[in-house]
Amino acid sequence: MSTLFLSGGTGFVGSHVAREFLARGWQVRALVRRPDRPGRLPAGAEIVPGDLDLPGDLRQALRGAAAIVHCAGATRALGLDEFRRVNVGGTEAVARAASEACPEAMFVHVSSQAAAGPSRRGAPVLESDPPTPVSWYGRSKLEGELAVANHYRGPWCVVRPSVVYGAGDPGLLSMFAIVARGVAPIVGGGRRRVQLLAAPDLARMLYAVAERPDLHGRRVFAAGDIVSIGDLVREVAALRTPRARTVAVPGPVVRILGLLASFRGALTGTASAFNRDKVRDMLQADWLCDSARLFSDLGVAPAIGWRRGIRDTCRWYVRERWLPSGHFAHT
Repeated sequence: MSTLFLSGGTGFVGSHVAREFLARGWQVRALVRRPDRPGRLPAGAEIVPGDLDLPGDLRQALRGAAAIVHCAGATRALGLDEFRRVNVGGTEAVARAASEACPEAMFVHVSSQAAAGPSRRGAPVLESDPPTPVSWYGRSKLEGELAVANHYRGPWCVVRPSVVYGAGDPGLLSMFAIVARGVAPIVGGGRRRVQLLAAPDLARMLYAVAERPDLHGRRVFAAGDIVSIGDLVREVAALRTPRARTVAVPGPVVRILGLLASFRGALTGTASAFNRDKVRDMLQADWLCDSARLFSDLGVAPAIGWRRGIRDTCRWYVRERWLPSGHFAHT
């Protein structure tokens, strides 16, 4: 039985990755900083206490692994240095430890489309395009990719997912929580396009990449359906009973709100998912990327359409009581 070393397995994407590998007959060894808090890590995964800041813990957990999927990372921070501590420093630590403990393992680094940057004049970003991140988060993820390339001596592949959603997603939950109050804000006219990828589809792709050491050195995109922000918000609004009222929020207002959120975070010392750095990404014209080459190479493609996926996610939120059932009972 092959062994997967998984970081970030207690989180949203990592938990889906663990389920996929377990279903394929792999042993999943998950590095968990707080074993008493396994989060969404599924039953059957082996919990290994450890920390990205402790090289000895990493080397021990990595020993004998046939594949590595590095999902751990910071998605919110007060500044670039804080992002770098986790997204660069943590990635470098795993890469260095893996070079000693299992240098033949396939290293799959889960990065982000933010590392590549937004679309160029409405055209999807290609694998061959130079990266142009616009946010602190995107810069830190790009530097994390370079840490893998510079410090892991075995085969590696960087996967840059588009917008990932699904069961356990705290990001989409924030939109549903606002809609539950009866209001559905549409930012900047709603014309911005993104690509939605269901977490189970991403997990299948990461599994396929883990079995392909010939992808060594590639930085690939994993993306799903193209959807405008307006259509996404209207779809979520329609799931509420009665339907939530859509409200346009101009870009300048979003910028002011982002500044206020960052100011509040600086005063309280707590990072929010919405701040001026997030606004930099939110107000780009489009976030499109070309994943056709990866899908062709792997022989896989997304199987979950975005409307079905959004409804399934809503049902999960209600079932797990992340959302009150009243307004979404008929989803």
